[in-house]
Amino acid sequence: MRYAVGDVHGCYKSLRKLVEDILGIGKEDELYFVGDFIDRGPAGKEVIDYVISLQKEGYKVQAVRGNHEEMLIDAYLYRTPDKYMLWMFNGAEATLNSYGIETHKYRDEAALYELPESHVDFLRKLPYYIELDDYLIVHAGINFKAEEPFKDTRSMVWCRDCYNDVSLSGNRSMVHGHTPLPLRQIQSMAERKGGNQLNIDAGCVYKGYAKMGNLVALDLDNRKVYHTENMDF
Repeated sequence: MRYAVGDVHGCYKSLRKLVEDILGIGKEDELYFVGDFIDRGPAGKEVIDYVISLQKEGYKVQAVRGNHEEMLIDAYLYRTPDKYMLWMFNGAEATLNSYGIETHKYRDEAALYELPESHVDFLRKLPYYIELDDYLIVHAGINFKAEEPFKDTRSMVWCRDCYNDVSLSGNRSMVHGHTPLPLRQIQSMAERKGGNQLNIDAGCVYKGYAKMGNLVALDLDNRKVYHTENMDF
């Protein structure tokens, strides 16, 4: 089976519940993540450790880069106040806390030196999109209005109004996250015949807000939606 998992945002317990208990993935299955492993939720470090461990154990796991990974990478590489504060304004404190890093309270961007290089390297190697025979997997979307859509990486992690053009996407459906939606809306999109764009961000980290607070996995072969409610807080 092939599954795509929505934005995790540090919800480690929810992720393990979904992957192990609900999906029960085996090494013959394929698991794709649409990015945003980190920030806002309490256990970004544990989420990355878990995904890396699945890969090392021989599970078929791939992921794309989300805007939150992009912000961490930019802050880490450039070490400038503007890059650092952009990340901090978007939930970075929860991620730093998950690593036991407290120096951000008084050293600002210098605290980035304490992030483990293995995790930063893992995030830097994440591609912006994954091409399957029948799907494009990306974090936010692909800007098919651009002259070269597959080089517009900023849109791939940030856009909220990118729509699939099947004439340019190779007649493939696009699976993405980035913009949280209520679970029922995601289920309706998956059930819609002929639908060529599926947003699977069910706002796991937004428990108790606007009918969200779920982590979703989409069965890419049968268009069935699996989910767990947030178990992390």
